[in-house]
Amino acid sequence: MNANKIYNELSKLLCNQDNALKELVWITMQNQKLVRPKNVLLIGELGSGKSTMVECLASKLNIPFASISGVWTSNGFNNSILYDGFSRLYLSNNKESCKGTILIKDMRECFIYGGFSSICSLITSGSFIYNDRFMDISEVMFVGEIDNNNLEDCFVQKPEYTLKNLDDVFLPENCDIDEIKRILEDIAEFGMDLDVSPDVFSDEFRLALKRTFLSIECSKAFSKKIFMKQMSVDDICNVLVSPISELQIYRDDLREEYVNSSLFINSVASHIKESTIGLHDLDEAVHDVAKHDNYHKVKVYKEDSLMRLYNG
Repeated sequence: MNANKIYNELSKLLCNQDNALKELVWITMQNQKLVRPKNVLLIGELGSGKSTMVECLASKLNIPFASISGVWTSNGFNNSILYDGFSRLYLSNNKESCKGTILIKDMRECFIYGGFSSICSLITSGSFIYNDRFMDISEVMFVGEIDNNNLEDCFVQKPEYTLKNLDDVFLPENCDIDEIKRILEDIAEFGMDLDVSPDVFSDEFRLALKRTFLSIECSKAFSKKIFMKQMSVDDICNVLVSPISELQIYRDDLREEYVNSSLFINSVASHIKESTIGLHDLDEAVHDVAKHDNYHKVKVYKEDSLMRLYNG
C-alpha cells in the first residue's frame, strides 16, 4: 500500500491535521525501507490529536505499537517504563526482535526535568540495558509527543542558530538549572501561590528549553519535527463527527436527532475550544452541554439513559 492511499484513508478519520498527517505518513512509510528508522517529535496543543494520529497509522500499517508515559519526573529518568514499552514490542514480534513504534507521551517533561541527553544517547546508540538485560532497539521508531501549551515560544519551528553561535546551543552559562528544578518542584507541589522569580522562570528557563529543543543533539535523535495545526471550532466539529470520534460512545444515552444536531456539535466544540486540554475535555463538554440543553427543555436523553440519572 502506497503512502498516498494510506493518507487518503486516514484523512477521512483524522480530518483536522492534514499537513501533519502527510508528514507522519511519509516518514513512517520511508522508515519501512531503512535499517535505522528516523524519529519524530510531534508538537501541538494538548488534545490536538497527536496520540490518535500515531496509533491509527501504526494500526493501519500493522506496525507493532506501544505507548508509554511517566518516563521523566522531578525524581529523574525512569528506565523501567522504557523497558516495559520495549518488552511489549518484543512480544508483538514473537520475541524475535524489538521492532515497531514507541510513542512517548510526555516528551515535554524531559526538557523540563532534564534527562534529554539520556534519551538521545539511548536512541543514537540503538541499544538498551536494564537489569543486566541487553535489548537491540535500533529498529524502533521513536515518536515523542510534546504538548506546547503556554510554551509556544520555546518549541518553535525554525532554528535561530548559525555557525557563529553554535556554542550557545545548549544551556546558557548564567542559567542555574538546580534553582530552576527547585522552582518547578515547588510549583508542582504547592501551585503558583509562590514567590517565584519571573526572571528565572520566564526568561532563563524558557531560553534553556528553546535552546535544547533546537540543539544539534535533539536534531540527531529526532530528525523530524512535525507541528500540529492549532484547532478552530470548525476543526473540532469535523473531529467530533468523525467515525472514530469518542463522541460515538454517547449514542446509547443521547437521542439520535440530538447528538447529530448542529446545536449539540457546535456547543460541544465551543466548550472544548475554550478549555485548556483540547479534545481531552470531551466528556465534561458533552455532560455540560447535555445538562444545559435538558434544563432548557431540549429533548436530549433516551428513555433508558444512564447519563440522565448521572446529570440529575
